[in-house]
Amino acid sequence: MEIVPQPCARCGETIPAERLEGLPETMVCVTCSNEMGGEFHVIVTPEKTSKEGSLKKNYGGYSTKKVRKPIRRKDEE
Repeated sequence: MEIVPQPCARCGETIPAERLEGLPETMVCVTCSNEMGGEFHVIVTPEKTSKEGSLKKNYGGYSTKKVRKPIRRKDEE
């Protein structure tokens, strides 16, 4: 699979191929991601396996959801 370089949505610099290989859905470069405090908000919720109405708190695992933070151009900040 060939990785097509793309520009950062925040600064316009080319995103390194290694980053695109590890995070194919990324839209910002490493520098901008560090400045923003990460590109995504990660929401983790426990999955209950107990019966409805039971007082036991049985959790079978966790589900995660990634929500992209708003990306503003550097020159707009």
